[in-house]
Amino acid sequence: MTLPANASSDAPIRWRDELKTYWNDDGPRFRHIGKVALAMTMAMGLCMRLELRTPSIAMVSCVIVMMHQQSGMVIARGFYRGLGMVCGSFAGLLLIALFPQQPLLFLIGLAAWIGVCVFGAFYYRNFQSYGFVLTGYGTAITAIPVWSNPYGVYDNVVYTVSEVVIGVACACVVSAVVFPRSVVPELYASSRRNFTGLLGAMHTMLDRATTVAGFDTFLALIRERVAVESLRSGAVFEDPSIRLHNHVYLDLDRGFLDTVTWIHALHQLRARIAAEADPRVLTATEDLLDGLLAIVPNETQPERMTMERVSSVASRLDDYERDLPAHLGRSLQSLTDLSPHQRQFVATMGAALFFSIADLRMMCRSYVEARTVGRLPWPQSVLQAIGRIGRTRATANRMAATIAGARAAAAVLLVGAAWIASGWVGGATAIVAVAITSALFALAPNPAVASWQIFCGCLSGWLAGFAFNFFILPRIDSFELLAACIAIFVMVGTYLNTFMKTAILGLGFSIYFCFIVGITNPTVYNPSAYLDTGFALLCGIAVAAVAFSVLVPRAGDWISAQYKKQIRALISHDARDGDLDDLLYSFELSLRDFILQIASGPVDARVDRDHLIGWAFAALEIGRSMIQVRLDTEELGATLPAQWPAQQDAWLAALADVFDAATPEAAQNALRATRRALDVLPLGPNIAVDGTTLTRYRMRALLHFTELTLSDDSLALWHTPGARA
Repeated sequence: MTLPANASSDAPIRWRDELKTYWNDDGPRFRHIGKVALAMTMAMGLCMRLELRTPSIAMVSCVIVMMHQQSGMVIARGFYRGLGMVCGSFAGLLLIALFPQQPLLFLIGLAAWIGVCVFGAFYYRNFQSYGFVLTGYGTAITAIPVWSNPYGVYDNVVYTVSEVVIGVACACVVSAVVFPRSVVPELYASSRRNFTGLLGAMHTMLDRATTVAGFDTFLALIRERVAVESLRSGAVFEDPSIRLHNHVYLDLDRGFLDTVTWIHALHQLRARIAAEADPRVLTATEDLLDGLLAIVPNETQPERMTMERVSSVASRLDDYERDLPAHLGRSLQSLTDLSPHQRQFVATMGAALFFSIADLRMMCRSYVEARTVGRLPWPQSVLQAIGRIGRTRATANRMAATIAGARAAAAVLLVGAAWIASGWVGGATAIVAVAITSALFALAPNPAVASWQIFCGCLSGWLAGFAFNFFILPRIDSFELLAACIAIFVMVGTYLNTFMKTAILGLGFSIYFCFIVGITNPTVYNPSAYLDTGFALLCGIAVAAVAFSVLVPRAGDWISAQYKKQIRALISHDARDGDLDDLLYSFELSLRDFILQIASGPVDARVDRDHLIGWAFAALEIGRSMIQVRLDTEELGATLPAQWPAQQDAWLAALADVFDAATPEAAQNALRATRRALDVLPLGPNIAVDGTTLTRYRMRALLHFTELTLSDDSLALWHTPGARA
């Protein structure tokens, strides 16, 4: 049998195509590990040339900072690492000055300080949180090794900070200069995917064929949005225009949350109408929805969502928003022979669509503006940024942050007590290890698993470091050979770090290989000290891992009860009585944070995660309605019925009691209060719908949405045994 004549000539072409495909997929990964090796050897060489004591600290800084491949993310992480190390060094100086010869008080102060830093890291939950992490364990790095020699703390701080700065500088320069990978294109691509997914979800949830909706779609969209925010935090260090557009991105985030909430509410309303409404009412409401869905694109390819198309969608939404009041008025006019209850469905759908279109239109325009290159008014951006500083603090889970801080402090105290009681020389290293692990993985979705993975990485790095330190290093007689040999080990760990499943394992290998090998000026060969250091590191990491698993783990009955308690407080205090200045935005962000924490927690048979997520979404629906009704009441003022203020207070109190008591009786009382509030705000005879009427219809729509949530048996929020905590 003979092969075709062109078979041999096609083989090299196929090989080239395969190699090209492979390089396109893995080329960025190999470039990244080469950049990490280059930055690490540069930092090591500079520290040696400047005769600093421990170049290994600079090497570790390079590895940690360059765990991201994008230049902006590396620079952002490096900035907060340097800032955190400086703050931690000052805290170490203060602790040594206060407790120079009091080891017990010193350890208590150190544990408390690390707990506070972990609290801050968990509280903010963004790139700035890394600064808190470094401040915590930076204090341990600078203070613990010299606690018995207070006069040496200043020298240790100077050397440590210098080595960290060199490592961060080398990582940032190499990342930004050698084959730079910009974060801005990824930011735009991720934002486009998220925006396209949101519009697709609108079609999925509001299409006539859809009858049942879960929370998975919303959770996926929220996770994507958080990833976009993380990329933006790094992009501000890479592109000044992103920093100037920061307020635009904040508006985009706000529009995203509002639109997600409206989609869920409209889906609930459409399902209720399909089950209870007159056929004519169903037709009228479907016509309203079809008008919106005809404008909103339903794309499966985000690349086709160009700025021109988004601008066109915004313009068409303008036209639809302008024509909707007249359309709604005609629909209500045609249904005057039906009961007010049936007409309520149309009024609610029309009002919800009117205001959801406004949010969607503003989101489209913010999406375009964020990608528009041009000069922005600097004072406006600064003032908005300053105005957000205080409000962003309300988005965190205080209880979870307190638990994380207390857990870290307890782990440090436990290791410190064992150190003092035993007089173990390696106890200082164990304290540093438990401080690093407790702080670094407090934000991980499953910190116990992450800690054990870093334990395995440390163990493998310890074994590899032993082979390098006592079999390879004595035979090296030049810096070039040293750099080449140590780079091979670091590249192996960095390669593992580029894969999601082995990221923490690879990171741990690289970090602790550099740390344990401990390249110093001059080199010291001490096998017993090396083994003791590795054992101390493993003990410290193990204690932190056990603490994550035993001391109020992320999955458990008690922490679930605390989640509910915090959510109830948002309703009974913030939504009911909070200051209305930007309350709606901070409330939505708080609930988003709770939803993500619940969704990202480890799976546990004792925790009904779907129930908790349903509870959070119900709180989002009801709390948002409470705040918006309060805002609309302030706007309409005297145009509302005289009995409305008293009825509004009774309605707010009844809803707050639902989340305080979490009983079927409280839910029934709130349902009756909601219906009484609807009776106080009748539709009225005004068929020609104007702005005031639409705002009033929105109030009725929000009351109606609340009624739907309270009477939705599928959620079973108030009927589940043990719901009350």
